[in-house]
Amino acid sequence: MKSERNSPEQFIARVLPRDTALDRAQPLSVQIYRLLREAIVTMAVLPSDVIFERALSETLGISRTPVREALQQLAREELVTIAAQSGTFVAPVRREQFAESALIRRVLERASIRSAAELITARELDALHDIHEVHRRAVERGDSVEAIRQDNRFHAAVGAAARLPKVLQLIELVRSPIDRVRYVTAREPEEGARTLAQHQRVLETLAQHDPDAAEHALLAHLDDALLRQQRVFDQHVKLFEG
Repeated sequence: MKSERNSPEQFIARVLPRDTALDRAQPLSVQIYRLLREAIVTMAVLPSDVIFERALSETLGISRTPVREALQQLAREELVTIAAQSGTFVAPVRREQFAESALIRRVLERASIRSAAELITARELDALHDIHEVHRRAVERGDSVEAIRQDNRFHAAVGAAARLPKVLQLIELVRSPIDRVRYVTAREPEEGARTLAQHQRVLETLAQHDPDAAEHALLAHLDDALLRQQRVFDQHVKLFEG
């Protein structure tokens, strides 16, 4: 199994969606960074999988320089490990890293939603309802990848309503270890329904412009999700730690 996963062909199939084409007018390293980050965070590539730099550059028809630049950024985010003389590998999800990310996210989103409850506009509430509906349809058709994408869009929209852009950027940065666990958690049948119900409660409290109720609804959602994520981490600890 390991040798099958760690082949250039399998790596390319997991990282590059079919008919991927880079926009030569945009920075190549940024586009490659996004492709690799998406594959890592969604667990399309797993901890300890090899990153095939040459296969990636040859498939995309580019030099290895932008690939290496993208990998350096991913290394700074602890999503890849660059080992001299050995190669580049998908980084593990360490238990302490996951726990710290969950703590930071809880603190930041707690402050953010209080501000959002006070400042959110009718247009922003309508946008949240639209995201919630797209999320619901993704859950109904069993598309866990799209469900988490819409889940994250919901939280990002709440953060945007808080008018705290730097906080929003920090949440996005620290959330990757959590998301890597969530892409395993989300495959459980009851996960989507619970998340949708909790998001609905957050929406209701935001519409009421009640910071205390919004904070309570958000923390209940995050804490409940964390308990399930911790259980999944324990069940799949060898997978996450590579």
